[in-house]
Amino acid sequence: MGLLDELSDSIANTTKDLGKMAQNAGDMTKLQYDKKVKENELTKLYEKLGRKYYEEQKDEDREEIKEIKACELRLQEINNDIMALKGGKACPKCGALVKNGSRYCSACGEKIDDIFEE
Repeated sequence: MGLLDELSDSIANTTKDLGKMAQNAGDMTKLQYDKKVKENELTKLYEKLGRKYYEEQKDEDREEIKEIKACELRLQEINNDIMALKGGKACPKCGALVKNGSRYCSACGEKIDDIFEE
């Protein structure tokens, strides 16, 4: 076999190896993406189940329930502070920002009666 034949075989083998590596990289990327999609789906299912369980158990006097209620309360306080900094309050129906002095929520149309009275 001549030098050119050996070089040609070497290039052909290298090309095949590179093609296989590229295919493997593509397969790996697809599998990693599929894995992330399923992990996200599983997280959402756990969350849905947890919310359902919480709704069924929210009147129980359990430490976990108390912690969730405390987090919800603090989150509402933070949201109210954000709304105040933006010059309004949260709509009692949809939670959207209602500017001070508005009579209706611009997001859902809810009539605003006295949320601005302290």
